[in-house]
Amino acid sequence: VKKEQPILVILGNPPYSVSSVNKSDFIEKEMELYKEDVREEKNIQPLSDDYIKFIRFAHWKIDRDGKGVIGMITNNSYLSGLIHRGMRKRLLESFSKIYILNLHGNSRIGEKCPDGSKDENVFDIQQGVSIALFIKNENHKQDGQGKVFYQDIYGLREDKYHYLVANDIHTTEWKE
Repeated sequence: VKKEQPILVILGNPPYSVSSVNKSDFIEKEMELYKEDVREEKNIQPLSDDYIKFIRFAHWKIDRDGKGVIGMITNNSYLSGLIHRGMRKRLLESFSKIYILNLHGNSRIGEKCPDGSKDENVFDIQQGVSIALFIKNENHKQDGQGKVFYQDIYGLREDKYHYLVANDIHTTEWKE
């Protein structure tokens, strides 16, 4: 079925590993799309993180089939990282709609809520995370560049869990 039918939905929680051992010729070639705009940067090694390779593979699959949805919870460093700008550009070019629910929780940088209170991760890890939905419609190229919908969720882990159980893509107050 995988060889003869298009894969239209890709879901995942890929590993976050900046020292990726996944160095197949295929994925290294595909990663060039995310690296071409930042080649002059001093250190683009973080673009070789496993979670970014997983996003790139899913991106390639959906582009190849011309439509589909990717849903992932990943490290959130690509949302604002300087070296990730080429990645963000390519995602915006390929997808009709992108929904980002930034769950924050980065203890490495001592992330706090906007009011100064404690912000916790939804997992037992230090790196902040986000949930992303990348949606590609068949007529995306005619529609032009994609749209991004974004929301921050800060707070204690249990509060984030309650939010996630009680809300969905329709009830979240997205900022375009």
